[in-house]
Amino acid sequence: MSTTLLPSNVERIFRGFVSLEKIMAHYKHSPVDVFMNVSSYEGQPVSIKEAISCGIPVVATDVGGNSEIVTSKNGILLNANPPAREIADALLHMLDHPDMTVQMRKESRDLWSRLYSSEVTYPRFISNLQSIRRRT
Repeated sequence: MSTTLLPSNVERIFRGFVSLEKIMAHYKHSPVDVFMNVSSYEGQPVSIKEAISCGIPVVATDVGGNSEIVTSKNGILLNANPPAREIADALLHMLDHPDMTVQMRKESRDLWSRLYSSEVTYPRFISNLQSIRRRT
């Protein structure tokens, strides 16, 4: 990416592979305003689940399973192939509404707790396996 496209106050870092431990430590110990995923194809991204587990609001494209994780309560769901202006508008909207963003942080963490935490998913998985076993 050309550095002339971004203002001097924007930092961009492309680290390549980073271990999960380092990512989670960064989320827990560094200020993260928003997690953004503008992929054109997704299943149900673990990266978004990791971000919401730390109470980070999300901006993501409406592709794959993103709409199951990102709602107006915990972030902003963009069109499937958003132009740069739509992405910028979403980020500016979050910047201009700090009270809303604080609420999105709470909603992100709450959503993760209800649907994706190990306390919820492990018992559900075990129950599903037991149900399959009973049918055979």
